[in-house]
Amino acid sequence: MKKTFYTLLVKSLTVLLFILCTACTHKNTDQISAQIDFWSFPNFTSETGVPGDFEKSLIEAFEKENPSIKVHFTLLDFTDGPAQIEKAISSGQTPDIIYDAPGRIILWADKGLLEPLDDVLATEKPYITTGLLAVSAGKDRRTYMYPMHEGPFSMAFNKEMLEDLNLIDLLPYKRLDRSWTVAEYEKLLTALKQKLPNDKTPGVFYCKTAGGDQGTRAFLVNLYGNANLINEDYTKYIFNSEQAVKNLQWTVRAVKNGLLFDGSSLTSNDAIAWFAESKAVHTILYSPQLNKMNDGKRRYNGKDFTPIYMPFPNDSGTPILEFLAGGACIFKNKDDAKIKAAKQFLHFAATDEVWAEKLVAATGAFPATSKIKIDSQDNEILYNSVLQRFFGQYYNNVAGFSKMRTYWNQALKDALAGKNVQDVLDNFVNNANTSFGE
Repeated sequence: MKKTFYTLLVKSLTVLLFILCTACTHKNTDQISAQIDFWSFPNFTSETGVPGDFEKSLIEAFEKENPSIKVHFTLLDFTDGPAQIEKAISSGQTPDIIYDAPGRIILWADKGLLEPLDDVLATEKPYITTGLLAVSAGKDRRTYMYPMHEGPFSMAFNKEMLEDLNLIDLLPYKRLDRSWTVAEYEKLLTALKQKLPNDKTPGVFYCKTAGGDQGTRAFLVNLYGNANLINEDYTKYIFNSEQAVKNLQWTVRAVKNGLLFDGSSLTSNDAIAWFAESKAVHTILYSPQLNKMNDGKRRYNGKDFTPIYMPFPNDSGTPILEFLAGGACIFKNKDDAKIKAAKQFLHFAATDEVWAEKLVAATGAFPATSKIKIDSQDNEILYNSVLQRFFGQYYNNVAGFSKMRTYWNQALKDALAGKNVQDVLDNFVNNANTSFGE
């Protein structure tokens, strides 16, 4: 009996040691050794104020946990970065990872340049906002961008300036969802025009360049409402409807009457700077992310002022907002180790208990996942965090989008120059619909 027990014990220990050794062997084979390249635009702020320092800190934390993976970082700029990426693509020298927006990422995906990320996202999809998953998918419905941050674009008003002008009560920001009408907006603009000195303006309608056109598009899609830019299946531009004409005609009149400054010679950056400098009481393009970029620059009577965020006026129902979405993609290459390492880096950046939250905070936007909670007592931040219900169509990844933007911008200039609005919008639609093949 003792011998039988001893034999069984030895066999059990042998099996246990085999399992442990096998586990160790598997653990060792899971160690990936690779060097990967990570490129990003200036999407993140850092504690030092030096561009790129946040990404370097993120990489340092990742490499500490994954010492066999080395991440090389390149900071792109918004001026030359797109051309730098296209050059890398044409020469077959793409980086492994780029952090960007769906507008470019999904176009690369549809050209077969990217790795699908559904395996990396397998456990996370239930927590990610459905709309963000939709804009992160290619035409084959596979996911090619790992969405990490999002945020609405809206209007913003200088609270202290309105208070000093005794006009704060004309801004319905205490209304539950802050929805308001064109008549309410026009009443405020008219009162501002009457009270402001000549060197200040209620706001700017800019259109020197296509930059920031998400603000002018959202502005004109709303107003009297029911004036979508594109049809529901994203195959045809339709912004020449009766409502679209009515919205642009109202805007031209507002500019002519001095309720809005004629920004034909001003960019969106100029308009935001006027707002930050209190030369304009409100801006038609703003977000918590843009606000963070202007920390220390917002000045009114020698102090930082408080921006009050408002949706665009809409007479037909709930407002429609454009929004940003940001995340990362992985380019295809023939090195499985590099692809695995890149996926491991993305998973770390998006899900690590410490760094996932830091990443979202560094963007100044909001998390794509419900796993990260908004920790703020600021009413303006809390208001923005729930504006997802107002998000409209996302067409930035439609073929020919960049070309459509040039036609849009020209249409605004033509309308402000006095051309017939219906003719201007008919011309815009005809031109824009040719862009799908470009």
